Amino acid sequence: MNKKNEYININGNLVGEVTTLVFRNDDEDVSVCNFTLVKKYGDGKEYINCSVYGKKTEITKEFNKGDYIHVFGYFNQRVKDDKTYKNFIVKSLNKIEKKEKKEEK
Repeated sequence: MNKKNEYININGNLVGEVTTLVFRNDDEDVSVCNFTLVKKYGDGKEYINCSVYGKKTEITKEFNKGDYIHVFGYFNQRVKDDKTYKNFIVKSLNKIEKKEKKEEK
């Protein structure tokens, strides 16, 4: 069964630090950045493990813990040793700046 990826947008706060790795693929070095976002739903929370590849990893260098991040991509699921791993593959991303409230005089 060939299932098409469903692309979605997610906004959440960065939990912890971004980790960067480089691996070899077809005689080429590929960068990957992994990070976790938390999205709040009323009293609950959802943690989303994200991975971004290639040149887009440059954007993550400016991310800090607690930043509000927007990601666009799809969920990827794999099974290893009877355990299911779910990861969000990021196709585009950016940091959402919080607007300062202007004081009226």
